Amino acid sequence: MFRLRLSPRLLLLPLWCLHAARLGWNQRGRPWLTARVDARHALPPPEALRAAATAPIAGIHLHIVDLPATGWASLQAVRDALLAVRAAGHAVVIEIEQAGNAEMYLASASTRTVLRPHAHVNLLGVGAAMRFAGEALARLGLRFDVESAGAYKSFGEAFSRPFASAQNREAMRALVDDLQSQLEDALATRLGGPNARATIRQALADAPLHARDALARGLVDAVAYPDEVEAELDADGERRRVEVATWWKRRQATDRFTGQLEGAERVVVVHLEGNVVDGDGAPGRPSIAAGPVVEALDKLADDEHLRAVVLHVRSGGGSAAASDLIWRAVTRLATSKVVVAAFGDTAASGGYYLAAGAREIVAQPGTLTGSIGVVGGKLVVGAAAERLGVHTELLLGAPMAGYLSVNRPFQPEERARFRAQLKDTYTAFLEVVAAGRHTTAAALEPHAQGRVWTGARAREIGLVDHLGGVELAVERAAALAGLERVRRVDQQVGPRQGWAQRVLRRFVGSVVAQGAQAALFPDLSGHPWTEALGLDETTRALLEGDGQPLALSLEADRLARATR
Repeated sequence: MFRLRLSPRLLLLPLWCLHAARLGWNQRGRPWLTARVDARHALPPPEALRAAATAPIAGIHLHIVDLPATGWASLQAVRDALLAVRAAGHAVVIEIEQAGNAEMYLASASTRTVLRPHAHVNLLGVGAAMRFAGEALARLGLRFDVESAGAYKSFGEAFSRPFASAQNREAMRALVDDLQSQLEDALATRLGGPNARATIRQALADAPLHARDALARGLVDAVAYPDEVEAELDADGERRRVEVATWWKRRQATDRFTGQLEGAERVVVVHLEGNVVDGDGAPGRPSIAAGPVVEALDKLADDEHLRAVVLHVRSGGGSAAASDLIWRAVTRLATSKVVVAAFGDTAASGGYYLAAGAREIVAQPGTLTGSIGVVGGKLVVGAAAERLGVHTELLLGAPMAGYLSVNRPFQPEERARFRAQLKDTYTAFLEVVAAGRHTTAAALEPHAQGRVWTGARAREIGLVDHLGGVELAVERAAALAGLERVRRVDQQVGPRQGWAQRVLRRFVGSVVAQGAQAALFPDLSGHPWTEALGLDETTRALLEGDGQPLALSLEADRLARATR
């Protein structure tokens, strides 16, 4: 009896034809791909812009009304993609209404930069405001009893000191200088000429600049209103406008089906973003929760048809225990798959730890990474309570029963044991990274001690293998796995968000989940005094550890996003 067997690829053909037709309709007449960037609309993803480089389009038009806070590495990924569009012979027009460091950095990749008349260019350069609340907390009767393993592990300084330590100041000075140099390099490259660097530095010294002054110095190509820009885009014949988001949606669908039809093998990109936390994480804010991440990585390890995985990490650190569990899952995955890590704006401390088992690491020049060190402690509230007339009497049934008490600082023996705990964790951190980087703990230690590095410097000292973004990481993973045709599959892994859990957390709160960490770090985020001191965000980051957070330097974390 004759049986008709349909190939799965043949079944996909009608869907491919549909999406290919829709994509072709969008691209007819070589349209402008446009994107408006403001508080509600983020920058187009770099992979969309890179794909546009090979598309039949007139060019890219970015209208930046108000650029949301964006990290250095994210900006560099978008800028690199725009340079690829430009190298392909397409126009890149960037229209800016208010310009700062970030806007001008992106504009350095354009073929034409247009600034709104009467606007100002706040090209102020890179800086870091180092804030220390140790004295203020003492006046309130509060004390952060913090210890660290690593001379440069400065996380606790914001809570315990009135001024920066010499090591903290040294490391932050190096970060500021490196990022400043990257900013100047980008602007000078676009300006061109032997005096470009001097011109940029003079502009920085004279900032802020009026639009006409920026035009005279060559920082922008024209000043015009939006309607004038639209007319200019139509100068060579009226062209259609297609939003980048719409075009990219069609292109992704077509590429996905094309890859399946051609039999291309998958490279899964696992996106990990937020603080590293224990358990399942708390819905409502991005986090890298050990439970769901380990489960997802183990499933990928069991996938017999998968040969390469990219870990896209954006994290300033967090729980030592959770980082270790995820690292272990990464090492298990690496026994059967090629694993490459791609670092975002920040991938430091616990964010570096969990990726240390990857075969190669890719980072942007402006990525903040490293911070191989440990910090931990407890908030002592006893003196503040005494001032309010609240007296505490400790009755201990064992010598160490008051070890975690927030009513008093560590006693000499308790402090010695807590330091030993931190030292053990630090030693383990060194060994994990040394094994992943194929070196020794002794050779690694000078570059550790909690110091934060830019991606450019991290590559020089061997903490990073290549400079680039997720696209390069996918290419490296495919090459190492010996794959000729690949298709990228993105996978988001965040906190578990079952409906029952969402209801419980909304009405009851995550009391049980936070109970263990509250012993060392009571939840004070959102309190008026933390907001007044500007420590609300950093306090929250500290609280999301398990008592031994592998946290990134607070100031470095701010600097990673201080682009405006």
